[in-house]
Amino acid sequence: MKLIQKIAIHLIILFIVIIFPVIVYDFMSNNGYYDFAFIGGISYFIYAFYFALKIKKHRAKVIILGIISLLLALCIGLLLSEINVFIPIILLIINLILQAFLVIKNPRYTDQTIGNSYLINFVITLILSVIITFFWFLAMAASGMPSNHY
Repeated sequence: MKLIQKIAIHLIILFIVIIFPVIVYDFMSNNGYYDFAFIGGISYFIYAFYFALKIKKHRAKVIILGIISLLLALCIGLLLSEINVFIPIILLIINLILQAFLVIKNPRYTDQTIGNSYLINFVITLILSVIITFFWFLAMAASGMPSNHY
């Protein structure tokens, strides 16, 4: 019975991951929303989160889920950057606030390995967010420069 349940959950997730982006793209392109035509690709993170939650070691699970949530916030921000150019940075800050909440919620003195894993996750997320924000501002500055082609 468990084998049938595992196969069924994989088929449902694969159905969502494979069919949903195509349906969203077709709907968006038919209605002229070409800026948001690729928003269905966010469903790929469903499978990534599913596999990250299957990891047995809690420390690795927390760190990988933190990195995936950072990438999800970045992808959503980049898709919505047509609305406002600062949305990716706002979403990265929201993600950092959530990671900081997890660090505060799980103090080191109750269980040191869990507390350390959340702290490591926060540091990795902070470093990656600073690097991504730096490159985002660099790309915004480069897009405003006149062309160097003669």
